[in-house]
Amino acid sequence: MHVLTTVVGSRTEHWTDLFDILCERPGVRLTVLAADVSPRTRREFARLARRHPAFEARTLPHWLGEGRSGHMASVLVRFGGRPGPAIPPPDVVHVIGEAAYLSTWQALRLCRRRWPGVPTTLYAAQNVVTRFPMPFPLLERHAYRSVDMILPITPAARDVLRAKGYRGAAPIVPLGVDDRIFRPPPSRRVGYQPFTVGFVGRFEHHKGVLDLLRASELVDCDVLLVGDGSLTAEIDLAAARRPGRVRRHAWVGHAELPGLLGEMSVFALPSVEVVQRNVLPWVGIPLREQFGRVLVEAMACGVPVVGSDVGEVPYVMGDAGLVFAAGDVAALAGRLAALRDDPALAQDLSARGLTRVRTHFTWQRVAERLCQVWDGLCDGGSAATAGTGTPNGRITAVAVEEASTR
Repeated sequence: MHVLTTVVGSRTEHWTDLFDILCERPGVRLTVLAADVSPRTRREFARLARRHPAFEARTLPHWLGEGRSGHMASVLVRFGGRPGPAIPPPDVVHVIGEAAYLSTWQALRLCRRRWPGVPTTLYAAQNVVTRFPMPFPLLERHAYRSVDMILPITPAARDVLRAKGYRGAAPIVPLGVDDRIFRPPPSRRVGYQPFTVGFVGRFEHHKGVLDLLRASELVDCDVLLVGDGSLTAEIDLAAARRPGRVRRHAWVGHAELPGLLGEMSVFALPSVEVVQRNVLPWVGIPLREQFGRVLVEAMACGVPVVGSDVGEVPYVMGDAGLVFAAGDVAALAGRLAALRDDPALAQDLSARGLTRVRTHFTWQRVAERLCQVWDGLCDGGSAATAGTGTPNGRITAVAVEEASTR
């Protein structure tokens, strides 16, 4: 089975672990077409190509990128750029991108022109019913009519699809973590001193980073923040006020992140909901946590988690984390204090988190589910029944040729 995947934007690097897992499955071939990706993604593509002889990727040029518009929906790919080797006809096409994205419309048009009749599946993560300006609603409806199946990552994302009129099959296929990399260190002891609350992500207002700093002062605990963003200066001021108690660490790759997570007594994701206006000033787009992938990474490392009640944070944590009302600093401080003062509770949440990840959120399980869906479609199963069969076990690695983007 030859699977062709399209993906755009700087966050493409988050998918490379899945591509790696897919390439280890025998019997399938994977081809990735990517555009507007980060240098780190290009390096990951090159690493995968060295690791998997059958893997190739094509980094395509683009007319309009995420950096200029502020949103991945407006990325416009130059599929007619410098020609490369012909792409072998795929057995199935999987588009990683929302239905309203310009790049999704382009990918579906490419499939219709070059490989008519090939089954197509589409990723979906939007957990807020957002009414985009024209022409995006038209693109969205076109995608709903064109694809054989949409794969939402959460129940809320599926509810949004239904609210917007999609009536096709929509099995939930969540995001995952590579548990070969993210795993508890052999010597980890939950509740060790000094008690340290950690955060990994963008230092932006909607992530609740400043709330976390205030809560840490109330609890009088250490803080370890990993990432970067517009609030970096304020974090540095907090570190100056509490010398040695607040640490800021730059972004790191997957290989280094488990070590930093292992230094945390508890991981917190105190997100709040905001309205984003960086595409068109008169169009407000609610920004709500669509998944919270780093929660899964922390749980996979045996770190107890605390999260706000925004978006999909409670869904991802399940019974493995403590929830508090978004923006309530005192409530967040209370959850942190509970974990500091009750090692048995911290140990219980750590164990629950490991079980939840291994049951639902490893890339191995996600890859198996995707193979079930794709095998069902390739075998001629209807959209309603695809994904109920047994995976054939192998996925062909993606051929990657990098074209010039300038």
